[in-house]
Amino acid sequence: MTGCIYGASIQIPSITINNPQSQPFIDVNVYFSSEKEFAGYQITINYNQQVLKLIDVQKGQSVYLFTIMTNTNTPGLIKIAGFNPMLSGISGNGVLAILRFQVINSGYSNLVVSSAKLSDSQGQTISCSVSSGSIKAGDTQQQTEKPTVKPPSEETKTRAKPVTTAPNIVQETKPSVVSPQIPKESEKLDIDEFLTAMEKTLEPKETEKSLHQQKPSNSVILLVLSEYGNPVPATGITTFLKGDRVECKVEAEILINDMEKVVCIGCEGTGSAHNTRNNTLSFTIEKDSKIVWKWQKMPVEPGINIEAQPTINLLYDENQIYTPLKIRFLGGYDRPVYLQARSQHFDGLFAETCLVPGKNETTILLKKKNKLSCGKYQLTVFAESENNKTKVKKDIEVVVYAYAKLGEMTVDESAKTISIPLMIKGNIKNISSFEIILNYGPNLKFSAIAPAKNAKILSGHSQKGNLLKISGGIVPAIETGDGKIFNIIFSYFKKQDINTIKLLRCSFWDDKGSPVPIYLQ
Repeated sequence: MTGCIYGASIQIPSITINNPQSQPFIDVNVYFSSEKEFAGYQITINYNQQVLKLIDVQKGQSVYLFTIMTNTNTPGLIKIAGFNPMLSGISGNGVLAILRFQVINSGYSNLVVSSAKLSDSQGQTISCSVSSGSIKAGDTQQQTEKPTVKPPSEETKTRAKPVTTAPNIVQETKPSVVSPQIPKESEKLDIDEFLTAMEKTLEPKETEKSLHQQKPSNSVILLVLSEYGNPVPATGITTFLKGDRVECKVEAEILINDMEKVVCIGCEGTGSAHNTRNNTLSFTIEKDSKIVWKWQKMPVEPGINIEAQPTINLLYDENQIYTPLKIRFLGGYDRPVYLQARSQHFDGLFAETCLVPGKNETTILLKKKNKLSCGKYQLTVFAESENNKTKVKKDIEVVVYAYAKLGEMTVDESAKTISIPLMIKGNIKNISSFEIILNYGPNLKFSAIAPAKNAKILSGHSQKGNLLKISGGIVPAIETGDGKIFNIIFSYFKKQDINTIKLLRCSFWDDKGSPVPIYLQ
């Protein structure tokens, strides 16, 4: 088993624009990959204001439900912070933000991630590696700068499974079946407290020399360098334990622009690593090592490629949504391309059904064919030439979210109890387990959960301070539409505290262990 210290990574790609006059605007994705769920993030990016002008910052589709804040007051500096107001985390791979630049001069600009931080719902930092990118616009002799290496701090040198990172992979929302720890009593889990935690400055970077001085005697480091791509382990320094098996890989080829691509021709290895002509490498690490991935530029064969958001999030009561789509005409391909969308559950209507090199962008209007249960669905987009000799397709995942909220409470003054229903809006099939976290007043005490349907609930709970976590199973698995799923019963000592109960998190899983998409209303 490997021993990578990082549980997550943030990466920006390197992009070349041969003719800025014909392509003055460019969108740059800021990618994330995280094994652990994060509910907040904070990143700072530096760029060359002599070459680029920042036009806009948008949130990625993966963090559709997040609230984001940006600070672009300082030229050449972008600060982005985001949090999920439901304090519900996401994991997997996706896009955090989209940076739109205007190329104002030919030249070279690093896109340096000077700081990055991911936080879970309790405000705890998730260790994160970074990989900076660049934009090369027009003819310039300036050489690509070496990647900024950020060695890990002493307190983060713990064993963890390395994270596989690759852009354009469908992001998955994965509530962990293992119950999260209840926060310390001093943590209130409110938005103000969460934002305050997000503003804490990161620890200062350490030098590579200090890394060697501080690391345990049974630890070794691997330095990964790559001019292109998203290698695993990520570009920079990763710490392993001696004797760990290291699995390295990078994309086989990467599209630089419509006419040119780079192909991985292997890597050079030192220390325990060895040379290879493949885009994968496996070895046992016994000493400090380095691998440098090698690339060769090649022309792109004529063809087409579909670019679209890999995941579209749709709330249960929304009947339609727009999403952008772009056709890339590669290798000088100049024939018209015709678009179709197919899905059992959605009608896909294009603003433009025929795209050509000079007009290669459109939007898709997705309309529900009928009332859908919340869950994941597939839309397939086809692009083909008039003679059908050139044909490509792209699968897009559509995630339909249900709502959850606390309903109107019932008070029994003689028994000094209150009953609060958990309400669901949106059809959910085969609910077999759940977890909720509540905040409540000091003079309340949790008593029980009473099922609203013909099922048995096996549950347990834990409390710390004013926070209550309830998790359990439902036997047999139930299907619910709009309405009550169960009642949460409290006893009270002072009636004025009964209105202090707030739902902070709500998670459901079906009978196959798959998470149910839930939005707190």
